[in-house]
Amino acid sequence: MKKLLLIIFVALLLVSCQEDFLDVAPENVVSEENLDPEQLVVSAYSGLDYRFNTGEFRDNWPFDHAPSNWCFSDIRSGDAYKGGGGVGDNPGGGMHALEIHQVFPSSENVYNLWRALYFAIFRVNSAIVVLNNTSDFSQKELRIAELKVLRAHFYFELMKNFGSFAYIDENTPVEDVTSIENSFDSSFLWGKIEEDLNTAISVLPETQEDLGRVNKLVAYAYLAKAKLFQGQWSEVITYADKVIAGPYRLVNDLEKLYSTPGYGNDENVFAIQYSVNDGSEFGNLNFGDLINSPDSPADDPNHPYLNGDDFHKPSQNIVNAFKVNSSGLPLLDSYNNSDLEYDDTSTPVDPRLDHSIGRPGITWKHWENMPMRVNWNRDVPTYGYYVVKKYQIDPYSDLRASGGFPWAKGALDFPIIKFSDVLLWKAEAAIELSDVATGMSIINQIRTRAKNTPRVYDFNSPSQDAATYSIELYPTEVTQDYARKALRLERRLELHNEGHHFYDLVRWGIAESWINNYMFKESTKRSYYAGASFTSGRDEYLPIPQIEIDASGGVYQQRSGY
Repeated sequence: MKKLLLIIFVALLLVSCQEDFLDVAPENVVSEENLDPEQLVVSAYSGLDYRFNTGEFRDNWPFDHAPSNWCFSDIRSGDAYKGGGGVGDNPGGGMHALEIHQVFPSSENVYNLWRALYFAIFRVNSAIVVLNNTSDFSQKELRIAELKVLRAHFYFELMKNFGSFAYIDENTPVEDVTSIENSFDSSFLWGKIEEDLNTAISVLPETQEDLGRVNKLVAYAYLAKAKLFQGQWSEVITYADKVIAGPYRLVNDLEKLYSTPGYGNDENVFAIQYSVNDGSEFGNLNFGDLINSPDSPADDPNHPYLNGDDFHKPSQNIVNAFKVNSSGLPLLDSYNNSDLEYDDTSTPVDPRLDHSIGRPGITWKHWENMPMRVNWNRDVPTYGYYVVKKYQIDPYSDLRASGGFPWAKGALDFPIIKFSDVLLWKAEAAIELSDVATGMSIINQIRTRAKNTPRVYDFNSPSQDAATYSIELYPTEVTQDYARKALRLERRLELHNEGHHFYDLVRWGIAESWINNYMFKESTKRSYYAGASFTSGRDEYLPIPQIEIDASGGVYQQRSGY
């Protein structure tokens, strides 16, 4: 691996937040006084995985507030159930509350997310301060530009999760930190995010030698995404086109994209870099998704990962969404009228289903000992038969961490922005600007890749497909309403269980109706949804952690409804 990836594990020992800000005393601190500028920049990058050196167990294992947002988007949006050992099995104490939209300001999950993001922002700001005061570092301006994109990312995460934050940068005096209000002025907050990105664009190159560093196209991608969230469609296209004209592409093999370290480099515009054999205890791994690998009864050695906690379980609704009609097109309005049974291999489905979701009886990533089985699930009566298959490493990979713990982890990067996502941003913007033909043509690029990717094969007859797969292209001459439905479903089919759907529902303005309809229908299968409801004007965003409001002496204000 290149230099950045080789030293990323240093993050576990690097600068943390000051005690008077988050009331956490860092341990084994390496600070700006005894670390060179390059290492401070690496420290800021390491904040992407939400692990910190506070000495508390939860901060080395961020599975209750993962950077993939599986617990803040997927289980709140209908892409997934919480999973695990039942509704009482709650990492962080409040994950089930997230799932049924009964979150309180005292939620530890919510607090840990807030802490993780501000820890990371502190690292960014600290590194910028040091670089600004350094005169003999040849990469000074470049590294400051990288840091500003990272800061934009972390504030973007605060914006989409909380809709409010206290803006702090390298120029904020330490003594003023606790007196800065958390702003609810969205124009101001988006403006700060965009200011960092635009400043960085003027400095950054289009490519970087070190794998994982941000570049000009990453900054353009974030600008496009910021404009997407604000509904500024022409600007979305302008900035997305900058990325589309670059070196990124849709890779050919979805199985490898979701399984093979390094294969997704051409498609991942920006990804969290993970590694093994880097000098750390287990490797710099995706510990936020650690508990999401499938279970293994009695640690069966014929099982691909030996064990797992079986969280983040794909919902019946997302499985149903992969059904297609006789023309190979999605059932836009009726896919959830009936359930695709877990052992049904005759009903035609989009081939992406079995690349991304584990179904009993279907081959698991070329594993030779057995196909997926029902007993890979910990709690079938509560959460059903499906397990998440995306971004679980190929069991045979040389870059897997081990044959046991940490189970399905290794040097498999997690994408924050994929090229397919950027294409769909442009498609959405074109459709909203009434250029339906362009939007549908872009959607068809995504579908063409899915149509041509190698299929999942039958475990007992490898020359045959594992199920009845069918996918065809949309007509391009359709109504805007039809195109909008196609775009929104295509985002789910392509990006489900990657931490996007909840935020899409919110920015589309349909979160209340969609999620309430989803939970009402699911309550006939998942009894814990009975009586659950999503409250408009409150549940679009997480509450500001009460502990932060208290620590601020009332300077921070709570969101309405909490």
